[in-house]
Amino acid sequence: MAAKILAVTNQKGGVGKTTSSCNVAKELCSRNKRVLLVDNDPQGNQTKLIFGDDIPDEVFYVDERGKSRSGPANTFSLYEEGREVEPYPVSEYLSIFGTNKQLAGMNSEDVIEVGIPFKEKLTELAEQFDYIIIDCLPGWGTLLNSALLTSDYVLIPTELDGFAVDGIAQLYKTVGSVKKHLNPALQVLGIFANKVDGRRVQVQRHYKQDIRERFGDAMLEHEITSSVKVAEANALNQSVAEYNPTLTQTHQYQRLATEILERMEG
Repeated sequence: MAAKILAVTNQKGGVGKTTSSCNVAKELCSRNKRVLLVDNDPQGNQTKLIFGDDIPDEVFYVDERGKSRSGPANTFSLYEEGREVEPYPVSEYLSIFGTNKQLAGMNSEDVIEVGIPFKEKLTELAEQFDYIIIDCLPGWGTLLNSALLTSDYVLIPTELDGFAVDGIAQLYKTVGSVKKHLNPALQVLGIFANKVDGRRVQVQRHYKQDIRERFGDAMLEHEITSSVKVAEANALNQSVAEYNPTLTQTHQYQRLATEILERMEG
């Protein structure tokens, strides 16, 4: 059975897309699910989160002209017509297409010209995995549209503030446009609150209610609270569960992953 493909995105930056993608992916791997992570952000933060400063050379397997070659390769190679690629195996259940700033050049290309190869390659690779998670860049452009063109579902992490909620509204418009013109099967899987701060209860309750009123039952039940421990785990290139299995955020990501699975498989 082919993998379900999930784009993790919010057009506002800093809401925790990369941290959430990594933690959900590793939680699924802990349940013996085969997961492919695709770092679709030229900043390469997902790649850095997985490897730290010790990124294997194979992740950026290029020739003397700077073009990616066959073999373990980076996300850039997914957009290149005719290029045979395979992801880098991180562990028994987790693989990744890493990336770097080279990918930024793709964001102004025609979405059909480069998005179709991206979709075709990931669709072919879907036979090898249970889930493919695409960690998207903030903002607009070909990279985001290619991810939406390819995905079955969209997962939206958000902080509970006005700017982030406005970002959700903008993203819904983009999803609607891609659904209408490029990918009729695309669905918003859900929205979840991230970096929830116990010192701002009333304000956050207001925005949570605002999301429910504007986007209905898209709001997921489970949320991730803010903690310096999450940043500490990131600094060590670990998920929060790897860093400390007893953390509140470890249990929160476990429950969030279960809810995501229930929505995808239900």
